[in-house]
Amino acid sequence: MPYCTYSETARILGYQSRSTLYKVRKDGWLKHYEVSIEGKKYLDLHPKGYKPLDQYLKGILQWRPSNPIRKLKN
Repeated sequence: MPYCTYSETARILGYQSRSTLYKVRKDGWLKHYEVSIEGKKYLDLHPKGYKPLDQYLKGILQWRPSNPIRKLKN
């Protein structure tokens, strides 16, 4: 269960900024992936009982050739 900040997650997935992740969070799609530790919000990349975050985002975001999301290494 690796926890990453939004910046770290964006970098791992290949996004240039955190804005896509913040938009998805604002729309309520990340509630099973978000963890709050000492008041800071983190994303769980491999939560128990749910798809890995990269696979989940592929399912909810519109596919575009420019979408940089890559498969996370286990």
